[in-house]
Amino acid sequence: MLPTRRPERLAAAFAAALVLAAPVSFAAGAARTVIPFRISALEHMIVEVEINDRTRTTGVVDTAATFAMVDSREVAGSGVVPPDEASRQVNILGVNGERLYPVVDIASMDIGGLRLSAFGAAYSEDMDVPGAAANVLPASAFPGDVLEFNFEDGLISLYDGRPEVYRSRYSDSLPYTVEGGLIFIPVQINGKTGRALIDTGSNISYVNSAFARFAKMRRDEDSTRHLLGITGDGADLSVVAVRKIRFADFFIENPKLMVSDPVLLERIGLEDEPVMVLGLDLLSRFHVQFDRRRSRVILSVPGSSIGGAEMNLQGYATRLQGRK
Repeated sequence: MLPTRRPERLAAAFAAALVLAAPVSFAAGAARTVIPFRISALEHMIVEVEINDRTRTTGVVDTAATFAMVDSREVAGSGVVPPDEASRQVNILGVNGERLYPVVDIASMDIGGLRLSAFGAAYSEDMDVPGAAANVLPASAFPGDVLEFNFEDGLISLYDGRPEVYRSRYSDSLPYTVEGGLIFIPVQINGKTGRALIDTGSNISYVNSAFARFAKMRRDEDSTRHLLGITGDGADLSVVAVRKIRFADFFIENPKLMVSDPVLLERIGLEDEPVMVLGLDLLSRFHVQFDRRRSRVILSVPGSSIGGAEMNLQGYATRLQGRK
């Protein structure tokens, strides 16, 4: 299945944003909290939320957002005071550019067994994407030493201490860095090393043109024409053929990837560096654990193979299907 929008537009619609402001501070939750989630028709991580003990709605869990965002229509009946000319504003840098949003005060937000208290959120009056969740929740707001995404069972776990070990799964870990609130891990494509931005707010994975050139990815003309015929976009969007993508001991052979240059990378000075965006199409094939104390990401799949887990990319980087 091909995406019907450019990755920039998809990410912007759900505010996968870098915030040029002080980070949000939330109250800590319980020692171990489990939050159910589902993958929506638009392929986003959706959780049920309740705002100020009054309004029940939904939110997108986004590892590439650093500031919460709420839909003006959803909070209208929750007791949230609408912004005025004197309201504080936050400058959000999204993939299509930057924009000022007024900030409103949220007294509380319940997400499964987690309660977040007394925080500010960007107030959006134009989050109007059919079928989308109404609010954006930065994954960095969730407390705990370990943030764990179990895509098989649809559960987010938050707890302190070391990451749980699953002996029935094959796992490997790799270091991550946080820059401007964004999480990056090392990735190799065609033997060339770059950085991968972990973005659960994006439903597709893609590379920037700098990485495509650096790793000598071959443009697939037929796939590019087919993609542009569906999206209606210009020549700045293309499809390339890749020999191999590797994360730690996991690799993907012979995939096709989209190439796009989001404004976000230019604004944070990474437009000339090889960067891949890891969306849910790829991430959801793993059990993902963020070990925050040690700054490592643990990826695991069922089985105990020690030769690396081969994963075949189907379609145009929007579907990954694991195989033994």
